[in-house]
Amino acid sequence: MSGALTVRTVIDGTEYSQDDIRRWELERARTALTLLKSRIGDELMRELLTEDLRAADRAMAPLPGASGGAWRSAVTEMEIGGIDADGFLTWWQGRLANADRGALLAANPEHYLADSADGVVEIIETIGSGPLRFFLTFHEGVAIEGEGHETYPVRIGGTGRLADGTEVARVMHEFGDGPRGLRIRLTIQFPANAPEHVFTGHQWHFACEFLNWLEAAHAAR
Repeated sequence: MSGALTVRTVIDGTEYSQDDIRRWELERARTALTLLKSRIGDELMRELLTEDLRAADRAMAPLPGASGGAWRSAVTEMEIGGIDADGFLTWWQGRLANADRGALLAANPEHYLADSADGVVEIIETIGSGPLRFFLTFHEGVAIEGEGHETYPVRIGGTGRLADGTEVARVMHEFGDGPRGLRIRLTIQFPANAPEHVFTGHQWHFACEFLNWLEAAHAAR
């Protein structure tokens, strides 16, 4: 017998589709991953990923020089009903200020570590094809001004550096309220010579993490 695989599942007299089961799987996978991250902890996570992080450093460190100082943006834009800028930012910035490890790690399956101290966030997350460790500092004067930036009252910029101080990323998170709800524009810049998948991968990375944060902020109202 050949053809497309079809599955009929019945539990306690109710029929469920394959999509229903996949949604259940996704929720349980998130729960399992959150448990594992909490048990592993930051020190062991650094140890487990040591070789991956060394490889990432070797790949990323030469890119600024190879790009001749040029940077390229990857942008993700979102429009959200049901919560305004103030409501979201109060929740989100509170999580950052309190170093809420659970909320930061749960936002994306590829968040491995988020450790905040003295205004610097140590992050291990997937950049491109594997985990990268960098140190993100939020500050004024980040030179990212996309078209229409003046329509976003709140602009939060930062710089990401490797452990040796090499600047490998610049970010700008922009927030404002519009006629159809909260507007968010998320921009990250990498050295222009970085591989294409570094840029496209982070556009999806942003979409995933901010969707999860938005849902958490909405539920916490």
